[in-house]
Amino acid sequence: MSWQDKARQAWSDFIGPEATPTNERITAGAAAAGAAIAPIIVRRRGGTAPDTVIASALAADLWGGAYVNNTRACVRRYHGEGTEDADRLRFVALHAHPALIAWLDRHHEGRIRGVAKAAARYGYLLAATQVIASRPRYRRSLGYGLTAGGVILDRVLGGSKAAPWFASTYYPKLLLGHAGASLWSDVDLAG
Repeated sequence: MSWQDKARQAWSDFIGPEATPTNERITAGAAAAGAAIAPIIVRRRGGTAPDTVIASALAADLWGGAYVNNTRACVRRYHGEGTEDADRLRFVALHAHPALIAWLDRHHEGRIRGVAKAAARYGYLLAATQVIASRPRYRRSLGYGLTAGGVILDRVLGGSKAAPWFASTYYPKLLLGHAGASLWSDVDLAG
C-alpha cells in the first residue's frame, strides 16, 4: 500500500468511511479557511510569529472539526457499534486547546487569568461530555444545551481576545457533534 493510500485510509477512518466527497471538501475548506484567517486575527491583535502558527493549527482543527464532527458519517463512526463512551471521552480529553488559547491571550490578560479561564473552559468541556455520556437517552438535547452553555460560559469569562472564534467552534465540535451527536436521531446512527 502506497503512502497516499495509507493517508487516504487514515483520513477515511478519521472522518468516517461514509463521508461523501462534499463532506470531505467542506471539511478541508473549513480547515483551510481557519488556518488562513486565524493567524491574521492573532497578528492584528499583537501576536508573535509563533502565536500565528499555534492559531493556524488550532483553527484548522476546530473549524474543520466543527463541521465534520456534526456530519452523519463522522457521528456514525464515533457512535456506531463497537464504540464506547470512554472512547468519546478520551477523544474530547485530548482537546486541551484552552491551554493554547491562554497562551495566545497572555498579552491581553496575563498568565494567571488566562490559566484560570483555560481551566474553566476545559473543565466545563470534560464535565459536559460526562453528563452527555451518563444520559444517553437525552444526548441530543444535552448536546444542544451544553454547547450553548459552553459558549455562554466563554462570554461570561470574557472570550478570547486573540482567537474570538474559539468557543463558537470548540464546543460545537466536541459537545454538539462528538459527544452528543445532537443533529442525528438514533435511527440515523443505527444506519
